[in-house]
Amino acid sequence: MKIAELSRVSGTHRSTIHHYLDLGLLPRPETLGPRLHHFGPEHVERLREIKALRAQGLGLAEIRQRLATRPRARTPPRRQRRRREGATDRRAAILDAAARLFLDRGFEGADVQSIARAAGVGKATVYQHFAGKSELFVECLDRLRFTLVPASLRAQAQSGLPMMDEARLRAQAVLSRFAGFRTMTNLLGAAAHGRDLEVAARAREALHRMVMNAEPSLRGAMAAGELRRGDTELWAYMLWGALLALGDRLALDDRYAQAEALAVYLEFMRRATAP
Repeated sequence: MKIAELSRVSGTHRSTIHHYLDLGLLPRPETLGPRLHHFGPEHVERLREIKALRAQGLGLAEIRQRLATRPRARTPPRRQRRRREGATDRRAAILDAAARLFLDRGFEGADVQSIARAAGVGKATVYQHFAGKSELFVECLDRLRFTLVPASLRAQAQSGLPMMDEARLRAQAVLSRFAGFRTMTNLLGAAAHGRDLEVAARAREALHRMVMNAEPSLRGAMAAGELRRGDTELWAYMLWGALLALGDRLALDDRYAQAEALAVYLEFMRRATAP
């Protein structure tokens, strides 16, 4: 089946499927030609399993670790594997280059030719993997976030730390690279209210995923009696908004040091969420 059919059968959005593929949570599909990939029942089963694990409160890092203990599927023939790996590498290079250019130039300023040049491929190769700039943009939304946060920091934030320790890590990551986070948030906000309905829907979904990264920690703190009872999704959005406002103030002038602002944010969070 094609990815559209897989999305319909599994109830998983296409952008989420691509995200899971990039993270290695799904086996690579069979490549039948340029932009022609075949998914099978094993992909449907894996997506349903991931959905069930996420419903249990597991993060993607935990799910990836659990799935890594599974027996490996039969290895495809070497020639087919090389073609698949080559196509995957080119696709990843295009996404990485696009993420950097979208951050630097915004959606309007990053054209397909520049993205192809930065990725070291021809413009035609970009169109073999993506229908156009809009599709490329929504496909690399999560990469934009991962470009800003080092892998080591993401691993720490997903390792089951106490709520305030995780909040400190997240706030440090945002404030230390605030210009990139503000640009990304502005890009997502503009795309979420744009004329392209599919791009808008996927931009809203990506923005939601970014904000909701803190929600599992809030949910765990609430279950432990460390957080005031309430809607943890709304808590996540309000705390994210406060953090962005703090970053905007720091960018205004040098009256406040980052460490001072971070301490104020954590104290605000502690008092606002106390049982």
